[in-house]
Amino acid sequence: MAQAAQIIAFLNSEGGNATLSSSVGSSQSKMRSKQVESARDALDISGAMKNPEKIVALAAYVMQDGGESFKVEDVKSAFRRARETAPANFPRDLDKAIAAGWVGDNGSGEYMLTAKVDGVLDGTFTFSKGNHSSRGRSSSRRTTPTAKSTKPNHEKPETFAAIDEFPSTMDGYPPYGKMNHNKDKLLWVIKFAKDHGIKGLSNRDIAWLTDHLNSGIPTKQITQAFISAQRPGYANKSTLDHTLRITDEGEKFLAGIGSG
Repeated sequence: MAQAAQIIAFLNSEGGNATLSSSVGSSQSKMRSKQVESARDALDISGAMKNPEKIVALAAYVMQDGGESFKVEDVKSAFRRARETAPANFPRDLDKAIAAGWVGDNGSGEYMLTAKVDGVLDGTFTFSKGNHSSRGRSSSRRTTPTAKSTKPNHEKPETFAAIDEFPSTMDGYPPYGKMNHNKDKLLWVIKFAKDHGIKGLSNRDIAWLTDHLNSGIPTKQITQAFISAQRPGYANKSTLDHTLRITDEGEKFLAGIGSG
């Protein structure tokens, strides 16, 4: 039996296809080894200092057993387990995490972590801003140009070159002004473009058009808006030009907004 075990170990480590099997096994083992044992450890490992950062770290902690989303109460409970006081204005700090591109809103009170914070519990992602006081002061001086860079370019994108007017109404659908969520705004402008012969829109196109309609989606929040629309099957992304597109289900959803 011992000899058989040695042969199996040899095959798993050095033999042909067994090398691939070993690689997968070691990867899974590595993932298991990254399981964080306590909420306190999650905060310490991630280096989270500010409330939005702590929300992300503790959300990753509660999701590490395979969950795809989290609820506010899950994270508040993790704060207690970490012997930390939950943020007094939790919605505000959660909104900051969403604005930073760390969290996506799935709707119905559920949220997800974006790929931007992959590795937050294994040291491969760090919250770079505000971790050190000197850098915090330096970065604060740069907030103005950074903020400017997130605003849509006011030059009309080439995508819309053939369109002269951009009304805020669309036959068979609620007016744009009724779109209260970024996900809904995103679907509305993609549908508008589709009706004008444009199959899909880039993030820049969406930022420009929503801004032109006087209720823009901040550039940094477009990815989260798309994720929120993609999960229920309302939108998808082209594998050729990477533009965002609306599905038939998305059109049905859009047409029904406000009807309930």
